[in-house]
Order: sequence, then structure tokens, then C-alpha cells
Amino acid sequence: MKKILGLLLTITALLGCSDESNSAKDNEALTKSFVEENAEVGLSYDEVRERFGEEELSDVVDNTETWLYDDTSKEDFDYEKTLEVVAFDEIESGDVDAQLYINFIDGKAFMYSYFYLGEDNKVWEYQIIPDAEPLDIPTSS
Repeated sequence: MKKILGLLLTITALLGCSDESNSAKDNEALTKSFVEENAEVGLSYDEVRERFGEEELSDVVDNTETWLYDDTSKEDFDYEKTLEVVAFDEIESGDVDAQLYINFIDGKAFMYSYFYLGEDNKVWEYQIIPDAEPLDIPTSS
């Protein structure tokens, strides 16, 4: 009986610790389709973290908070992450698969800028902003 009780407690503890979140960092790559499915204007900090995981970098400038997420294809690749400049060269070279910048005002997400390598081997931005259809914009490095 003690063995069964011990087994039940262990199973309960493991189930309680399991993470069934749909975060990009835990379950899948930070792809454009993942952003399309999960990015939503008006999400709170906690809701964004639940969907995308912990931010890699954040800062507040002029009452706007910005968070950075990225996805690198090489485990041993490291680069200087910054909120000031998109990693165009790293995306073009394939070292960084994508970067996602999320801007918050008053604790709510209001803009998503997802940078990725397009089929033309140029960096594109997929942008989600209030009161507009999401849009792909070609960028130049």
C-alpha cells in the first residue's frame, strides 16, 4: 500500500511540474506560422510569456517596453543581441533563423515585428499592429 501511495505521489508531482505551454522556446521554433498563430495585440506580459516563453532581452524607452526573442539554428552560435538593431547579417547568413520584437504600452502588447529570411534570400519583416491586417515588408540590411 505504501508503494502504491508513493507511486501516486510521484505521478502527481510529475504531472504538476509538466509544462504544457505553447511557448516557442519550449516546444517549437520561432517560425512565422508560430507568430501568426500566437501574436495578438492587447496581450499582457504574462500572456506573452505563456505563448512565447521568457524574453531574451528587454528595455523601456519613452514609455514603450520592447522585448526580443530569437531563434538560432546553430547551438554553439552566439552573437550580441540588441534592441537597437535587427541582426540582418546573422539572419542573411543563416546563423539566426528569426528575431521577434514585441512592443508594449501600458503593459499590453501593441506591435510585433518578426524578421526572417525570405525565399529571395533577403530579410523580411512580418508586422502586426493595431487596426491593420498583418503585413510582410521587404527590408534592406
